[in-house]
Amino acid sequence: MDLAGRISMLRRVNGLSARQLAALVGVAPTTITRIESGAVSPSFDLAQEIMAVLGEPIGFTGVADASAIAAARLALDPTLDIKVGPGVEAWRQRWARVGLVDGTGKVITGKHADLMFRAGRAARLTRRAGATDFNAGLSAIELAGALAAADVDYALTGDAGANCYRSSAGEAWPVLYVEDVARAAAVIGLERKQPESFGMKCTLIAFDGVNELGRADIDGVVVAARDQVVIDAYGGIDRMPEQADILLGRRVA
Repeated sequence: MDLAGRISMLRRVNGLSARQLAALVGVAPTTITRIESGAVSPSFDLAQEIMAVLGEPIGFTGVADASAIAAARLALDPTLDIKVGPGVEAWRQRWARVGLVDGTGKVITGKHADLMFRAGRAARLTRRAGATDFNAGLSAIELAGALAAADVDYALTGDAGANCYRSSAGEAWPVLYVEDVARAAAVIGLERKQPESFGMKCTLIAFDGVNELGRADIDGVVVAARDQVVIDAYGGIDRMPEQADILLGRRVA
């Protein structure tokens, strides 16, 4: 697929109109439509900006841009100890152009859900840095219990995390943040999932200085912060986006 077709496809996947994408990257809407139609070719810098906003920057290595999550978490809670680097600032500027955050990077009233959706789509849960897939076996709650017994710091997220805040769906994919992926896998006895293999999986993702902030204890289970779980659900699979909507009151369970 050529660049024009890929931009058009990714824009639709991300639920963006040409006008919204144009605002995010700071160009006229006609520029986007002309690029998608093949009438013009974007400069390298513009193409890079468009693809970054759509979650697949040029030279994409398969790893999501965690700066989008950091920027969103900080926008939702400015008291968090998160460093504002170039990546976070870039997302602040993009979101400010579409009215999601103000000049200081704080979320605009009434835009919380839209911001978390955009952050989740820009940094898909399946593409997080430090993520390792293992063959499925235990449920997320059972994995959490085993980690707690071994004194390994963790936090549930994804569908299991969403269910801890409000039960609304079955568990399709256990995902946990952990302090040390190798140690966590060893104490539980997990086996690495082979590349390109089929079947269910569970995923461990290393703490990164953002995803572990604000963890909550719910009925003896440690869960990622509600904002983090919602962002992750929006960037997840199957019914996870619906679970995010339910947590935010945008959908009835």
